[in-house]
Amino acid sequence: MSAAEIKAKTPEIVEYSELGDFIEMPVRTYSTGMHMRLAFTISTTLRPEILLMDEWLSVGDEGFKHKAEARMNDVVQSTNILVVATHSRELALKTCTRALWLEHGKIKMDATPTEVCDAYFGVVGG
Repeated sequence: MSAAEIKAKTPEIVEYSELGDFIEMPVRTYSTGMHMRLAFTISTTLRPEILLMDEWLSVGDEGFKHKAEARMNDVVQSTNILVVATHSRELALKTCTRALWLEHGKIKMDATPTEVCDAYFGVVGG
């Protein structure tokens, strides 16, 4: 992105991340939660063609988690490729169109999210 594009996105990033005046502080002084909020907001504001995320629901307090979930639903619809590492059955079933179960760096299973979740977590109600 150009400097002008980054500058244009900055107000949206500050507002969405809810960092307020802390945005003026050095990032090295941020708490882990603040880092995660900022990283999540930037990664979902830029809308890359391919987005890799690891446990994206763990980005802050309950209020921000709900806000993040709504935003991720929008990102899923607008991103060409989204790769999410998760141990959440609900997230995998709601978000994914394909699931890989990785174990020790190798693919243990490659199937539909329902098939992989049933094998990994056990069949619901069964």
